[in-house]
Amino acid sequence: MVHVVGLLGANGLVGGATAKLLLQSAAAGKIELVLLYRSSNPPKGVEGHSHVELREIDIEGPMTDIEKAVRGINVFISAVGFGALPHEPNLVEALSKSPDLVTYVPSVYATTRSKANEADPALGPFLKFVHAGWDRAIEKDIGITAVYTGVFDVYFFSYGFVGCVLGQNVVWANEKQMRNRVAITTIDHLAWYLNELATSDPQTIKNTEHSVVTFWPTGQEVADLYTHINGKPAEIKDFTEKDREDFRADVAKFGAAKVWYWDHWAANSWEYEVQGRHYDRSYSGPGIEEVARRFAKSG
Repeated sequence: MVHVVGLLGANGLVGGATAKLLLQSAAAGKIELVLLYRSSNPPKGVEGHSHVELREIDIEGPMTDIEKAVRGINVFISAVGFGALPHEPNLVEALSKSPDLVTYVPSVYATTRSKANEADPALGPFLKFVHAGWDRAIEKDIGITAVYTGVFDVYFFSYGFVGCVLGQNVVWANEKQMRNRVAITTIDHLAWYLNELATSDPQTIKNTEHSVVTFWPTGQEVADLYTHINGKPAEIKDFTEKDREDFRADVAKFGAAKVWYWDHWAANSWEYEVQGRHYDRSYSGPGIEEVARRFAKSG
């Protein structure tokens, strides 16, 4: 029997890419798809697709309305934007009351967290904010399918989330980071993998953890790539302890979250491949240079 997949956030960065693939899977009869949306932001590009239902939802609204909106969904994928994360516990509360739900994919596509991270006075409040829905799901004992990622391609190459802006030909890294690998995930890879999960038997992905990392360049390899694409030597800025502390103190720009990744990079302490966590090795998308060139003029 075909199961029902719900996606919330179909117009966003992750949700938009994922929705395109889920629509194809629904058209092929692999799933029944429900796209949930706010009244002010209906999904785009769904006209003419089969096996697709549109449902309006307000996760800040009355609980009875949220419960009605999520009814019948077996696999719920959340891809809400940052501003909606504080309200995700309301969604989870409704999901916990649905007899149809098998598993929930939280809208936290990021690196792994630890107890030490959660206790960190600078990073802890940020983690509590973004994991609000996930943590409520743990409290409610509902099925969770966790998906961990590296830095998104657009954040790495274009926005300089960890100081490496391709368009500016700059790599901000210390000696250890130049030697160590940094985790980068393309949006296309994540969307592809979410579709793979969505079209699997829901029971087989319930309470499982997954890692989706597309590229693993060292800092030196990033610098070499930037040099090659820009046609001149990349500027390498030393990421100092003072830089680290300045970032951690910058709450407005989520500096502690950036340092979270920088620290993993410096210590080579990524935990994507620990025992019991499925690490994807089956994706065969474009190489790192082809992906990076998409952002060459955006710095």
